[in-house]
Amino acid sequence: MHFKREEPFRFLFEPPIVGTFSITKYDNKEIDSKPGPLSVIDLSPKGIKIITPLDLPIFNHQIQLKISFYLNEKPIHITGLCVWKEKRHTEYLYGIEAFNDVEEQAILITELKTYAKKKQNKQ
Repeated sequence: MHFKREEPFRFLFEPPIVGTFSITKYDNKEIDSKPGPLSVIDLSPKGIKIITPLDLPIFNHQIQLKISFYLNEKPIHITGLCVWKEKRHTEYLYGIEAFNDVEEQAILITELKTYAKKKQNKQ
């Protein structure tokens, strides 16, 4: 299993945020798959951990995903490469290395801070 512990932070969502994903590249070939369900477990500017009932063959193939969900009522789209997978009961956890540029990372950090403040104010 591959972890990026040198990142400045990782935001854990409790409960997870529901979204969708589609496969955009399979072994470097562009494809347009049907969307599949997912939940976002945690998020950082450079990566995302998701859980889904779908078993993707990431150990035999290079799979790039486009992940979509709402954060603070704003649509978020993250494209990234599946780098690890772990079976969890009837579902699968995936670690995704995001391809966000510096500007996209800054937007994501701002949205995460806003989300955290809203959540803290509710408690």
